[in-house]
Amino acid sequence: MTELDYGKIMGRIVRLMAVLAVAGIAVFALVDGAGGALSFLGGAAISSLSFWLLHRLVSDMTAAAEGRPVRTFSVLLHTFRLMILGGAAYAIVVTYGSSRRALAGGLMLAVMAATLEVLLELSHARD
Repeated sequence: MTELDYGKIMGRIVRLMAVLAVAGIAVFALVDGAGGALSFLGGAAISSLSFWLLHRLVSDMTAAAEGRPVRTFSVLLHTFRLMILGGAAYAIVVTYGSSRRALAGGLMLAVMAATLEVLLELSHARD
């Protein structure tokens, strides 16, 4: 069994997120106009931030397991991550009257990119 290079995997997921974001913005611009494109962009930004914070959480948990210190700010950030991201999504919908469909599509960006990466890894796997 071959070892996975997590750095390369993370790089591909980030690139997939960028490609999917550009494609999603284009699709929602055609379907819902500028408001839809901006709503998708807002959701994609929240999804990307959430993905980055989850990546940091794993890094911080690894550091803690190895006995290295974890900053207090990181612990607070991870504790309130969902409230921060949910508040951002709520502000986008309420303040700007954005397209909920486009925002929801953008929020799924990281999940779509990670799923595509898994499918690509499985299609290239060798026994």
